[in-house]
Amino acid sequence: MKERSTTLFGRRIGTNERKRKQERARKVKHGFSCVWCWFKRRGWIFGVVLAVIAFLAIHNRFYLQRFNPLELRYLQYVEIEGNRMLSWEDVMQNAQVETGMRMSELNEDSVAAALTQLPLILSVSVEKKFPSSLYIKLQEATPVLTVLEGGKATIYSEKGHPLPYSVATAMRLPVLEVEALDKVKMMSQFLLSMRNADSELYDRVSQLSWSEKDAAIKVFFRDVGYVALFPAKNWNKDMFVLYKAVENGFVPDLQCAGELDMRFSGFAYVRNYDKRCVNG
Repeated sequence: MKERSTTLFGRRIGTNERKRKQERARKVKHGFSCVWCWFKRRGWIFGVVLAVIAFLAIHNRFYLQRFNPLELRYLQYVEIEGNRMLSWEDVMQNAQVETGMRMSELNEDSVAAALTQLPLILSVSVEKKFPSSLYIKLQEATPVLTVLEGGKATIYSEKGHPLPYSVATAMRLPVLEVEALDKVKMMSQFLLSMRNADSELYDRVSQLSWSEKDAAIKVFFRDVGYVALFPAKNWNKDMFVLYKAVENGFVPDLQCAGELDMRFSGFAYVRNYDKRCVNG
């Protein structure tokens, strides 16, 4: 059969291109011939091995289904970051982790949950790294307020738990009235929200208490004569931005105010005007 001298699109095939095609076809045919010859001589061994493996796999499929490659790896290295107050041994003990245990027995969520229970820990990130290491990143709790009771200062963290800090640190923090001690967790979370939104505003807080009548947090700032009322939940940055805007924009009015009510979203109300101040 005569070989075509043109392509399907009518392009003429030259002599050199025809020779290259013939050479490629010859190499492919030769390659298949070599593989077939090898298979006839040695391939039966390969076939027998495959048959044996298939037979063993079928008869041991129960164990294969339960085989976990991770069980062949053991924990060799633990990296801990962010522990300033807790020692390496404290973290390992509370995380219930030790070198030499199987990597398959390590669960990141369980380790994180165990460490989060510690009063000194605010948040935890745990990650297993191939082949046999564990990475733990801690964010330790920080002091946010102080409670003065019986001549003793107790510092509380963002989680509302006592912290072992010095008296000098306690004197720089906002003071929570003893009567509101049962709401220390809520007050701590409120101050944390304020600090995250506006650290300068947080630094100006002098004292906090709880108003049963208004169901609100009463905040006393160091440089103003009125009391600010904030809601018991749903704090956000806009609330503190609005407070700063009212404080800076209505200075004369606030000089006569007894209370600045910030409990309502997008609004601020001045209450308990000093009539003597209004009358000059």
